[in-house]
Amino acid sequence: MNPIGLLRQFIQGLTSDTDPRQIGAGIALGFLIGLMPKATLTAQLLIVLLMATRVNIPMALLSAVAVSLLNPLLDRLTDPIGYALLTSEALRPLWTKLYNIPVLPWTGFNNTVVPGGLALGAVLLAPVYLGGKRFGVFYNEKFRERVMGSKLAKALKASWLFDWYFKRSV
Repeated sequence: MNPIGLLRQFIQGLTSDTDPRQIGAGIALGFLIGLMPKATLTAQLLIVLLMATRVNIPMALLSAVAVSLLNPLLDRLTDPIGYALLTSEALRPLWTKLYNIPVLPWTGFNNTVVPGGLALGAVLLAPVYLGGKRFGVFYNEKFRERVMGSKLAKALKASWLFDWYFKRSV
């Protein structure tokens, strides 16, 4: 898909699926994706989950990018958590079994940041969801109409030239 189509879908996503619960769930799932190293199967499965659920995808993407930018700071917290989990004697049989299952090593569970990020994400998922839900109410009251009324959104939604171009490029 071309960049104009991506921009059009992004703006369309900002104006649809704007129920505060969908925005909160999108922000929470984006937060969890942002905590993960992106080159693991765990992150890819979370992205598939994002696409398979009815959440606000633009808010999830914005949340994932924001958390990914903060990730060098957050790794100082997730790395010791993951190290504690991976070196725990009580969990050693679990890690051994998981490592011997054919596909599971690709999830990156043996990287300290992955289990640490999942643990931190599990603890903070509910507060992030509730904060995202409150932001969703605020967004619907203050910004949704501004986004819908912006010149860019109107041009992308109403332009027959864009529709013609998209039909030709498909």
